[in-house]
Formats: sequence, C-alpha cells, structure tokens
Amino acid sequence: MIQLNLLAQVIEEQNENFLQKQLISREMTIPIPTHQILVVSGVRRCGKSVLIRKSLPVDAPGLYLNFEDPRLVDFEAADFPKLAQLRDELGKTSILLDEVQTVVGWEIFARSLHEKGEKLYITGSNANMLSREFGTRLTGRYKQVELFPFSYTEFLLFKQLPPGVESFETYFQSGGFPEFLQNQYPDYLRTLLRDILTRDVAVRRNISNETALIRLGVFLSSNVAKPFSYSRIGGLLEIKSVRTVIDYCDYLTESYLFDLIPMYSPSIRKQLANPKKAFCVDPALAAANSLSFSKDLGRKLENYVYLHPRRSFQEIQYYQTKDSECDFVVKWNEDIIGAVQVCWELNSDTLAREITGLKNALAETNAPKGVLLTWNQEDVLERIEVLPVWKWMMQPATEYFTLG
Repeated sequence: MIQLNLLAQVIEEQNENFLQKQLISREMTIPIPTHQILVVSGVRRCGKSVLIRKSLPVDAPGLYLNFEDPRLVDFEAADFPKLAQLRDELGKTSILLDEVQTVVGWEIFARSLHEKGEKLYITGSNANMLSREFGTRLTGRYKQVELFPFSYTEFLLFKQLPPGVESFETYFQSGGFPEFLQNQYPDYLRTLLRDILTRDVAVRRNISNETALIRLGVFLSSNVAKPFSYSRIGGLLEIKSVRTVIDYCDYLTESYLFDLIPMYSPSIRKQLANPKKAFCVDPALAAANSLSFSKDLGRKLENYVYLHPRRSFQEIQYYQTKDSECDFVVKWNEDIIGAVQVCWELNSDTLAREITGLKNALAETNAPKGVLLTWNQEDVLERIEVLPVWKWMMQPATEYFTLG
C-alpha cells in the first residue's frame, strides 16, 4: 500500500516534469477513442507517453503517473481508487498510466474505469503481458497501437533535414531513439540495452541469471540478420537447456527489443523447425552493443530495411532455398504482398545473385511486387526496380505494397 499524501506528491512532481517534455511530431496519429481504453505499446524510450500527450487536447493533458518511479514500489492494485480520487481533486478528466504492467492487477482498475465511461490511456513495453491481461479482462474495451523509434521520415522532421543520402547517413549512424538524438550521450544506447534486459525482462520474468540474459542480448545484437538455431546459441553461450534459450528469446521479443523472423514456407511446421533471423528495434542500438555488427554495413542496412515494413505489417519472413536467397517477403492476411532484396552495392559480383534471389522469391510466393534496395543506386534491371533505401523509405510501406 502507498500513502495518499506520498502518491499526491509523486503525481505533482511527475506531472510538472511531464508537461515540460518536448512535444515531438510523429507520423503516427492516434485517434483518441471515445468509448475505449487507448494503449500505446513499444520498446522503452521510444516516446509512447509523449505521443499520447500530444494527441490529447492542449487544455486537458490528464493526470500522468509513471510506475517506474522508485517511490511507487509499494503501489498495489488496491491503491488505484486513490489515483481516481486525486484525479477528481485536481480537476482532471483522464488518466495516463505509464508502464502500468509493473502493477499486478492493474487491468481490474482499467475495466472499472471503462465501465464508468471514464477516459484512460496506457503505455507498456511488454507486448505479451499486456495482450494476456487485455485478453482475459478487457476484450473489446481497448484500442492498441505499436510505436517504434523514429522512422527515417520522422527523423527528417525532427532534425529538420532534407531527404537524401547525406541525411540518411546520419540516421544510419544515430538510429531513432528520440532522447539519444536530442542529447547524444555516448553511453546512452549501451545503458538502454541493459535497462531493457534487466527491468523489462529479468525483473518481470524473475530471471536470476542476468549474465546469461545480457550475453544473449549482445549475441543477437552482434548477429542481426544471420540465421541461428536455439541449440547453437545454447552451446555458444553455455546455456544448458534449449528450452531456456527459447524462453529468453521469447522474452526479448516481448520487450520489443528484437523480432525473430522465420524462413518462408507454406508449412507452419517448417517455419518453426528452420533457423530464425533476429532484427533489432533500432540498428544503432545493436551496433552500439556489438563491435562486429557495427562494422557490417550490409547487415545494418538490412535491419533498417526490415523496420520499414515492420511498422505496418507484423508478418515478415526471409526466403531461402539451396540455390538462392531473398531478404524479406511481406505477408498481409494470407497472401505474400511483396518481396524485398537488400544489397549495399550492386556490381559484377553481386548483381546476378541478388536479381535471381528476388525473382525466385517472387515466383514461389506469387508476390505481386518486388524491389531491390541499395545504399544509393537507382535503376531498372530485368524489369526489377532498383532504389536507394532512403528513397524507398519516403513512402509508407502500406502505400508501396498493394493490399488485397
């Protein structure tokens, strides 16, 4: 339990600081639902609460409470009525709960507010914990959206830069975390990775072996876009149980830190059996925590390309046969709607391989559209469109691919 006067003090201080935060423009506009709870989920520090605040009326910012404040360590589900009491005393019309999943039973309070017709906004940095609690108690009562670090076009808006290879080079090196772009603290991205692994994974999942978890995070950061098997990771990191490796990898995807994508196959069984590839939510974050990946410009570019359709589509796979490879096929409903090949530079050594891989993926998946992306080359080769990555990213993926 927490004392009412302490909760009031925390709210006063947090709201004063929250109102002073810079309101950052994002491409995503979130419609404020009239009769539903609004949930914005995504990786830590990507700007979730600021996005909600910017979407609310200027004269009605609501009552804000961030549950990661150490003074709230004793906050329990039974304390939520105190929060509603303080909202009324302060004359607020809504409540914004930041990282609410740290409180066991929060969804009961959320449902209670919804049934009273009161406005509630929630952020969270753990996908499965949120979805599980919504599924049991809040079905049909909420609208959920995912937020990522800045896209390239959001980066241009934030930095007031024109599109082109020079600004993309800056984005390529810096990534898209708003606070890092504002302050450029040298150790920010390393500290952020450790915070995600400890707070969002180890603490919430009761993992005592934090060292193994951190080593796994660094391993995946170092091996972005490379196929891997759980058994191989277990052997390399000296984790005896393959089940433990699988669980740890699942927890890292829950925290939005990595996506693990399967190899394309119409068979779900084969998708599960074949190696996965990992992609980081922010390639600059991965590079800051891995010397090997920071030097591999091709895989880093591939990670940036992956994130562009991922902001709109959840099902992305890689294509591979004995004879050819294609980096991504994008799925919408039950259909593959596009194939994407990434190559740092097309030349006499790479051209045939990249074109063949893309064409084979298009033929096998019946995808209606394919594109070959490079650092800064543009052409049409064998009826295949070749574009610089920066130019391709200027158009939303939902507009580039035809949705059936």
